[in-house]
Amino acid sequence: MKREDSIKILQDVIKIASENDHEQLVAEYYKKLLASYGIESKLVKYSEGRCSLVAETENGDGKTLALSGHMDVVNVGDKKDWRYPPFSGHIEDGVIWGRGTSDMKSGLTALVIAMIDLHQSKKFKGKIRLLATVGEEIGELGSAQLTDEGYMDNVDGLLIGEPCNFGVVYAHKGSLNYKVISKGVSAHSSTPEMGDNAIENIMDVINEINRALNEKIELFKNDVLGKVIHNITLISGGTQINSIPDYSEFQANARTIPEFNNDDLIKCIKGVLDSFNKDGKYQLKFVVTANQPPVKAKPDSKLVSIISETVKSFEQLNPQNLISSIENLLGEDLTELKKSLGNINEILPIAMSGTTDAAQFMRENKDIDLAVYGPGVPTLNHKINERIPISQYLDFIEAYKQIIEKYLV
Repeated sequence: MKREDSIKILQDVIKIASENDHEQLVAEYYKKLLASYGIESKLVKYSEGRCSLVAETENGDGKTLALSGHMDVVNVGDKKDWRYPPFSGHIEDGVIWGRGTSDMKSGLTALVIAMIDLHQSKKFKGKIRLLATVGEEIGELGSAQLTDEGYMDNVDGLLIGEPCNFGVVYAHKGSLNYKVISKGVSAHSSTPEMGDNAIENIMDVINEINRALNEKIELFKNDVLGKVIHNITLISGGTQINSIPDYSEFQANARTIPEFNNDDLIKCIKGVLDSFNKDGKYQLKFVVTANQPPVKAKPDSKLVSIISETVKSFEQLNPQNLISSIENLLGEDLTELKKSLGNINEILPIAMSGTTDAAQFMRENKDIDLAVYGPGVPTLNHKINERIPISQYLDFIEAYKQIIEKYLV
């Protein structure tokens, strides 16, 4: 595909406001684009206005490589804080601006274009399956649905184009979101003995959950992912200052590891709540709001190895050169980041704390070759003035084509 066409396609996709919703518009754009090159695809409805997209191209017998990325983007915040409108796809001095440029419409679009080019050239053997998902940012909704409906069946490798380019991610922690609800009895603040303070009760619970989990956290450690992380992140309750509150709740997020996974953490929390509820004074309810298991694939898989070797021929995708490019883009000194990477001059397998759609895609088959690798500026993800150098996006299209060719031989 011509350079100018690849840029326009990314611009078009960025202009679609898919803030935690409306992914169907993005899916329909890709569907039309793929059809124009003879690739059939289908919309997989999640809810009104929200559809994932599945497409496949085949050339003889061989492995199946799934290419994936999510079509939703996070909220833009106050549009007035942006240098350019967040859904304008504005281009200036070789940089494209807008929500989703980094996380992750550039990665997904690069995968789509690589698929189109390979469909035309037939420089591969086997199947390329595109899985463009809804709702990754809040719940990994589309990947869970597609996995449940069998679209990951018989997949050998999975390449996710998330904005991770200093290394190839083959493992990441799980993510568990939950809330605990405390019910009490309201009363006037001058007669607290007439009521039951739901806030004070939930504070007791928070302290005990933290104590119990911290005890468990110290017992388990993964060699690449480290220890479990647990944070209370939201708390609410009460209606006015001179009333004893009859309702309170807190929400929390945990990042888990295979040795102490989501189920283990849930069991620990439920044990604490059960002991409180048996007391008779407490009325506590536990609700899981998001549940993504940890992922650990092989760091030396064929897919990871191919990426590491292929990228050696792309000078600008060298980690140190990428950092220099980001320094120029942001006008910031990233010396500390360079030091943290240890002056590495090649793409190596890495693990991370953040979760991806791989948590759902690999639920039923943990032996899949996994690689999370894509264009972007990680320090700008979810922030205002998100942007990416166009040259990086174009380099990834070419790198993806070579990676897919070498994997599907």
